[in-house]
Amino acid sequence: MRNPNLATMAEGERDQVLAEFQAFTALEDIDTCIQILESNEWNLMRAVNSVMPGSDGGLSSSGGEPPPPNFEDVSPPPYSASSPDNDNNVPDSRTFFDPSSNLEHYVAVPSTSSSPPRRRHAGAGPRPRMLNFKVEYRDQNHFINVGDNEQIGKVKELLSQKIGVPPDKQNLRGWSTRKTRVEDDKILRDLHLPKENNLFLLTPDIPNPTLVQPTCDVEMENLAEALNKMYALHIKFTENGKIQEYKLNMPGSKTIGEVKNDVYALTNLPARHQIWTGWPDSAKNDDSMTIGCCGLSFPFHNLELTKANITARPKRVPLNEVVTEIEISDDDDDMNSIEDDMFDNEDIPSNRGRPTPLMPESVNDEVEALEHFTKEFRERYGETHPVFYVGSLENAIKEALNGKAKDRKLLAVYLHHDGSILSNVFCSQILCSESVVNYLSSNFITWAWDMTHETNCARLITMATRHFGNVVAGQMRCLKAEQLPMLLVISRARATNEVIDMIPGSLSLDELMTRLIHDSESFQQQQRIDIQEEEEREARETIRREQEEAFEESLAADRKKVEEQRLQQEMEIKKQEEEERQRKEEEQRKMAIQQSAALQIPDEPPENSEEPVARLRFRTPTGDIKLRRFRATEPLKHVLFYLTSEGFHMEDYKILTTFPRRDISQLDESETLQDLKLYPQETLILEEK
Repeated sequence: MRNPNLATMAEGERDQVLAEFQAFTALEDIDTCIQILESNEWNLMRAVNSVMPGSDGGLSSSGGEPPPPNFEDVSPPPYSASSPDNDNNVPDSRTFFDPSSNLEHYVAVPSTSSSPPRRRHAGAGPRPRMLNFKVEYRDQNHFINVGDNEQIGKVKELLSQKIGVPPDKQNLRGWSTRKTRVEDDKILRDLHLPKENNLFLLTPDIPNPTLVQPTCDVEMENLAEALNKMYALHIKFTENGKIQEYKLNMPGSKTIGEVKNDVYALTNLPARHQIWTGWPDSAKNDDSMTIGCCGLSFPFHNLELTKANITARPKRVPLNEVVTEIEISDDDDDMNSIEDDMFDNEDIPSNRGRPTPLMPESVNDEVEALEHFTKEFRERYGETHPVFYVGSLENAIKEALNGKAKDRKLLAVYLHHDGSILSNVFCSQILCSESVVNYLSSNFITWAWDMTHETNCARLITMATRHFGNVVAGQMRCLKAEQLPMLLVISRARATNEVIDMIPGSLSLDELMTRLIHDSESFQQQQRIDIQEEEEREARETIRREQEEAFEESLAADRKKVEEQRLQQEMEIKKQEEEERQRKEEEQRKMAIQQSAALQIPDEPPENSEEPVARLRFRTPTGDIKLRRFRATEPLKHVLFYLTSEGFHMEDYKILTTFPRRDISQLDESETLQDLKLYPQETLILEEK
């Protein structure tokens, strides 16, 4: 049935519906958006549902969700605030734009003849709506009330009056916008804020009072000592039932935030996902506090760390749940406030600007490209998203598939294209859902690539050819924008990488989870086989290694024994050579002494000498007898010289008389033979010492 109000829809109203449709779906092609809206008779709800998974627009799942309610019966007729005739023709239902979900809400407002709602006149400006702010600052809450026609700077001025922090030192966080910082001249109405708002105030340029007044009962004069102490932090980290313990030595000047970043480097668990137990109460919400002044036990302090459950990002309100009954109050101010929320078209953004590409064109470095992809993906779809591996595809494959069998995971390659109608819906509603994020984090290594630009697409095909072969690369080359996004599931079999599943982005959440679980279970079955084979192979390698080690030890012992024998022989030879050298030197020395002694012996007197002659008989150790005549007046040393010249050195022999037995070699060498009673004859015995 054709919408009866379609023919009377003004051109400006169609532009408004087109802008809202683009704001929700992130589609930039106006012709495509108009075609979708015309096919749905410019019904915004039906047009959005037609491109959402689980709808009837070609992406429906087998779940069979009930069709959304038909709002044609309550769609408002054309209304103009400048027409006085419309004061008595209040429609039964009106529309307003909800900034929290970027959806058009249809709100049924029952009309009453007794108290018709009042409207603003055409010439009057929008009535300011009072906004309530709860600002949390250093464990204290401060409350501010201000109209939505004021600037953000007004909020800072009122807050400065309460806490004394200058407005230029205030960094307010928590605005319902994707920007991390909002300028002070921004009008509150342009932010589309709800009535109740929670903000957080950061003042990085202002010292924390807790650092000036330590909470660990340290006096001011001992503050420097506390900051210079070394604290031993015993951290017990529990993840997936496994417990790991770390012992870190940290100076007291280290802040809690720096400690968490250091733990991130050890555990690969970002600080935003760290759940701590054991910090003092004063330090739980202030990462800028130093550990020396937060009340830690010295010198040891025990802490426990666990991983936070990843929470799902806020979901948009489905169109079939936005019909809300609102009671009309007799209070004129309340009614005017409702009308302001419903009919203030200034709150509706005209269009969404062109989003920053997830990956810049013509990337040269894969690491930088993935860092840019992750940053922009988080900016678009929030903090809850798959943990993308930041690195090259080759390193991602090594991380997932080339380790030990028990440590391997499937590799999920996410292919994105900004030109696809499904990309925004798939990423925001399915890929970033809590169940998918948790399952991918536990069972997959996720790597991503943006194929929006042709140069990046060509680079991906080159990488796919190298790692997956020509068949997979050819399939990627044939992919069109409308076939994306897509998840490729990569496994490893027979030492080759294989694409075991290509999951299109047109599936519903249940269908995607079913495919992922099926792929994971198949991989786990093969993984168990690989683990068993690897253990058997390691057992064989262990036996072979032990045998080789035993053989090497035996061979080393034999070599050592042979070497010892060789060294001993060399030492004996050297010893013999040394002894021979010493013997020769001794012989040469004795020969020289003999020759010197022979030169000092006077000639033997003749037989018929007229001088008194002593006839001496020398009996050698071998039994030989030597005869020699000496003049009776010659000193004893001449006898000794004679025996030395014959080879009997006094250092080796004793010269003994027969009777009385005495060793004349020990007597005075200057005494004559006659004085020693060796005249006229005597027998002397040579005996070795």
